[in-house]
Amino acid sequence: MKLGILGMGCYLPKNEIDNDFLHKEVGLEKGPDWVNSRLGIYRRFSVLTKDYIVKTKNQNPSQGMAHARAHGETPVTMGVKAAKEALKMAGVDPEKVGMVIANSDTPFDTIPATANLVAKGLGVRSGANCDVNCACSSFAKHMQILSDMRPERVPEFVLCVQTACYTVRTDYSPHSVDAYIFGDGACAQVLSTRHQGRLTVEPMIFGTDPDAAESILVDIAGHVVQDGRMVREFSVRKTCEMYEHIAGAKELYADEVYTVAHQANYVMQNSVLHHLSLPEDKHLRNVHLQGNIAAAGCPSAICQNLDRLHRGDKLVYAVLGAGLAWGGGYMEAN
Repeated sequence: MKLGILGMGCYLPKNEIDNDFLHKEVGLEKGPDWVNSRLGIYRRFSVLTKDYIVKTKNQNPSQGMAHARAHGETPVTMGVKAAKEALKMAGVDPEKVGMVIANSDTPFDTIPATANLVAKGLGVRSGANCDVNCACSSFAKHMQILSDMRPERVPEFVLCVQTACYTVRTDYSPHSVDAYIFGDGACAQVLSTRHQGRLTVEPMIFGTDPDAAESILVDIAGHVVQDGRMVREFSVRKTCEMYEHIAGAKELYADEVYTVAHQANYVMQNSVLHHLSLPEDKHLRNVHLQGNIAAAGCPSAICQNLDRLHRGDKLVYAVLGAGLAWGGGYMEAN
């Protein structure tokens, strides 16, 4: 079953963290040349204030959560703000939303579900609200769940939300690599199976590899830990595989399709483009300007480029995350 995306919205917190700040004030050891050659990320946004990062290096994530909450920024507040934009674009009132599906890799509250807290913040009425978390691949899973449901079970309007505060789980001590990678943010989509949207979505792939489950870990109140080299190599290979599979199934040619991937880092994306000879000017991305914001990264890149898409334009998406999990599909602009 195909889905229509009627509206999209995204949100980034107000504290901008650029590389000069990380080098000169926080004291990270990796220099500009390393960042340019390995990541290509120059800016990200955080729910933590700059003063707090400099003073504490965020050595206690539990205190970081309390700090962010005191300043009014949490995964829920970001999700609500992104959702308000999506609802406004769709022209749908919150009380018409029949289901909220949300993910947060880094919740400040383990219960209740992020979806119910977002629904409360929006004024959404009772519905089958739930969390579905597959880390950075959650956007693909959200699309697949709705597509696989029996049509009569899908409410007229569904809201999907992806939100994460990875900087609260990031170590900012001098040796840190993750401090260059992660940012915070949220994205939301209003979907319907009964109304044509700005985009039609056809989910096509989703899978996991439990044997690699410990490649990326975030415990209940600790820092993110990952096997960067293994995850990077897997991500490039699997993204290429998904692009090739979807292009073959839909009979697409590289020069006629937009592509978008998980916003892990800019250099990794360049590897995919080079390997498959994909045009850079048709690859949608934002990781260099806002960092890796987990599951919200890929849909936010689409959201921020909606004005570029015209009726009939085709787009292939492929995302990966902890689990390890991956998913992808096809979109067409209406």
